[in-house]
Amino acid sequence: MIVRLFSKLVGPAAVMAAGTMGAGAVASFLLAGAWFRYDLLWVILAMLPVFVISVDTASRIGALNPTQGMFALVRSRISTSLAWVMLLMIVPVHFLVTMGQISVMASAFTALLGLSQGATDSLPMAYRVLLSLALSGGVLWLVFSRGYQRMQRVMTVLMVLMFLCFLVVALRGLAELPAILAGFVPTLPPDLPVPGSDNPRIATSSIIAMVGAAVAPAALLGMPYMCADDGSTREELALIFKQAIINMGVIFGAYAIFVVIAGGYALHSLPDYASFADVGQASAVFRDALPGVLSPLGPMVFSLGLFTAALTTLVVAAQVTIYFILDMANQEWRFADDNKLYHRVLTAFVLAAAALAPFWDFPALLKVILLMGINVVVIPLGFVIVILLANNGSVMREFKAQWWRNLTLAIGLFVSIALAVDKAPHYFDLLLG
Repeated sequence: MIVRLFSKLVGPAAVMAAGTMGAGAVASFLLAGAWFRYDLLWVILAMLPVFVISVDTASRIGALNPTQGMFALVRSRISTSLAWVMLLMIVPVHFLVTMGQISVMASAFTALLGLSQGATDSLPMAYRVLLSLALSGGVLWLVFSRGYQRMQRVMTVLMVLMFLCFLVVALRGLAELPAILAGFVPTLPPDLPVPGSDNPRIATSSIIAMVGAAVAPAALLGMPYMCADDGSTREELALIFKQAIINMGVIFGAYAIFVVIAGGYALHSLPDYASFADVGQASAVFRDALPGVLSPLGPMVFSLGLFTAALTTLVVAAQVTIYFILDMANQEWRFADDNKLYHRVLTAFVLAAAALAPFWDFPALLKVILLMGINVVVIPLGFVIVILLANNGSVMREFKAQWWRNLTLAIGLFVSIALAVDKAPHYFDLLLG
């Protein structure tokens, strides 16, 4: 029974779902719960169809064009200049994302050891660099050392582990079932004043952050490579769609709901709930998430989930970046045992990010939230690329996008533009300031 269920989860959709369940997504969903309790749960149900169908459409492009990478298709079918613009924007951002995830892993790892929040930052720089390199080396060995199929299995296990961690933390919140169910009715809660600040918590900004946590350039542009590496064919398009529904619809949707519930139950009732600004602060008060003698395990379970979330996002960000780089360089981009170039470039990418991560003095979770803001600049372009290729007869042949796919993709494009308009100025101000 368990083996049969696991076999249905394994696949490119499981890898991408695990990568999407990252530290940035935890931040967006948990803080939405902390600030607005359960009032924004409906956003998750509303965004899931866009998430599932847009990523599945990208998957079909890869399954139908297994010998060509996504960037090669953009160069040949749309514009070489657009391909270069996307590459030059995505690679630096993904490098910084990888640095941010390594910082989160280090912070969560020290928390798992029972050290206080911020203990990582108090270590001498040499020890912080060694910790980052050791954790990254472990990721390279565990996830990437045995080829693509090993990576898929490991990422699926990590996805299930992460899901269970946040389920455990959210279980006590299920006692407030009537309030939770009411949260699935679309409403827009009023702005939340923050004591000592003139900048309130705005519900619409939280909504956009939640949507942005799910739909990312890595999902739109990376899935074609993963499907090609997995050996997916046109005969398996129905299976690919089913896996997308299970992994990105059911599992990711339940994961997001659990994180919001955890934040709403454990944090919203606190006197200073409006002041929470990152997951690091939030995890420190999760002692009341579990009952009785189990209460000391609450922060540890949460830290384990956060560590796993950062690890999976690191893996996907690094993996798809190497796909993009090698494809644009007209090199063999497949993640195979005999593709030594892929392994060397990937190793250099991850270890360089690990070595530099301790020198970036932003708080660990702020790095991730900030970089998700930078990402919103390229999300609309990702939707445009998927829409153009999905409707190109020479690319999709008889499998061109149906009207309902195009409608869903258009909604995703509109939301991504709204995301960019709302968030980009704020994040650029943070960067310049």
